[in-house]
Amino acid sequence: MKKKIMTLALTAAMAASMGMTAFAGQWVQNTTGWWWQEDNGSYPVSQWKWLDGNNDGIYECYAFDSNGYMYADTTTPDGYTVNKEGAWTIGNSVQLKFAKDMQNESGSNDNTAADNSTSDNTVYTNEDMVGTFRINDENREDYFEFMLGAGDSIAAFYYDTDGDTHIYNFSKVSNTKYRDSSNSRNLTIVDYDTIIVNDRTYIRD
Repeated sequence: MKKKIMTLALTAAMAASMGMTAFAGQWVQNTTGWWWQEDNGSYPVSQWKWLDGNNDGIYECYAFDSNGYMYADTTTPDGYTVNKEGAWTIGNSVQLKFAKDMQNESGSNDNTAADNSTSDNTVYTNEDMVGTFRINDENREDYFEFMLGAGDSIAAFYYDTDGDTHIYNFSKVSNTKYRDSSNSRNLTIVDYDTIIVNDRTYIRD
């Protein structure tokens, strides 16, 4: 819980939506566990919440029980995995949102993990996704280079942790989902800067 120890003395900004006032808060711990306390003394109960606990502009998603304590290193009652620091993960990758994404979203930042997954309403063109995406895991160094595709496909070079290069051709399944059937790779576009390939998160370089 190193991150939360560092943030106990810091004020955190939580941009919930466009036009909404940014509230401040902090992580608090007792012998039972951790909870998030707003400046007005309230705390989230029986809900998920995107939080930028160290004010670095990157939000992680946390689940809180009926008493307001954060779930950690477990599967939540609604079936999602959180790591030992309480952050929602898919595979070994912490799911992230960035400040600009939070500002562009309407409504509250209090919902379920499923509600925070990628929507098919946004359409990304081949040109949008050209670039390098690196694994969101400090213990790995693999990455994808997306090239301009043709029609409803995206061509990509994948450089694995051994330095080997693989070529993928992702075909469009929906607005935000692609698949390379021959290599059993499923691609989800979370936003312009974030993709998920087979449960691993990659961030634009």
